[in-house]
Amino acid sequence: MSSVIGEFQVENSRSRSGKHVLYSNVYVYSRARGGFQPPDNYIVSSTDSKPVYVRGRARRISLKVEKGDFILYVWMVRNFKGSVKGFLLLFNHNGSIVFKAKYINGSLRRSFGEPVYAWIIRLFVNQFKIPVRETRLGDENA
Repeated sequence: MSSVIGEFQVENSRSRSGKHVLYSNVYVYSRARGGFQPPDNYIVSSTDSKPVYVRGRARRISLKVEKGDFILYVWMVRNFKGSVKGFLLLFNHNGSIVFKAKYINGSLRRSFGEPVYAWIIRLFVNQFKIPVRETRLGDENA
């Protein structure tokens, strides 16, 4: 059984001066397919939209996922000082948010959600080599 979950803003843009950069993307975690997959195979509809910054492009996508899959939405921005801030949203196959993590300059912490889902966030951070020096996701004592 599959369900359509939608309207994710996928974007890669930078400011006119080039000092601010915004990156957002969606990844699908599927045990059947072996880990994180790019959204290309899951897209149902895609429409162009206006990016936050002047240079770059953005689009809104809807995904169709199977039962047991998770969708990870990543949103990160780098400012002129070089600091990176953002968040990671984890959705289940029904489209409801089950975990949210906040990222600020190498520190990753849980905003809300059950710590049982923290392993998916840790797997993503390790697989995509996001620099993390401190984590407080709620599963440290487990």
